[in-house]
Amino acid sequence: EAAAEAAELPTISLAKEFARRLPADAILFDEALTASPALFRRLAPTVPGQWMQTRGGSLGVGIPGALGAQLAHPDRTVVGFTGDGGSMYTFQALWTAARYGLPTKFVICNNGSYKLLEDNIEEYWREQRIPAHEQPEIFDLSSPAVDFVSLAGSLGVAAVRVEKPGQAEEAVAQALAHRGPFLIDLVTAKGKG
Repeated sequence: EAAAEAAELPTISLAKEFARRLPADAILFDEALTASPALFRRLAPTVPGQWMQTRGGSLGVGIPGALGAQLAHPDRTVVGFTGDGGSMYTFQALWTAARYGLPTKFVICNNGSYKLLEDNIEEYWREQRIPAHEQPEIFDLSSPAVDFVSLAGSLGVAAVRVEKPGQAEEAVAQALAHRGPFLIDLVTAKGKG
């Protein structure tokens, strides 16, 4: 049983825990992109204005977008979801959350790559009838792997890493109980093999 859990990804468990624990008026900012379907099937918004999403195809709006939602609604719980690649554009916004004591919660959907860019280039190759081949090295974020927990801590934000489904319950409980900003580094794909 322990081996089976180690092979599973915690994405669905984390979504279920947030769905179970979040207040009914929580605001969700979604820049999870390739992880969005798995997360938001279980975390479906029920009130207009509860779910915000990136527009225009740019990367990096997840963290600052969640902060903007928090500033607009200081009395509500706000959770921002972004990818590891997208977060690399604006990760420094966590410092702003810490500096001003914003209680925003963040989830980095960590697949070790710019997965959306990989998917897009594969679609382009299919459309252009270019044989599939190795992805550009620049899309790989696993060498060296980014330590999002340490990075968040260096900016004043408490953080935990969730690698197994059994860790989701404690991580969500910790995040929601924490008075200031909090980050969950959620492993959504196994490393490059």
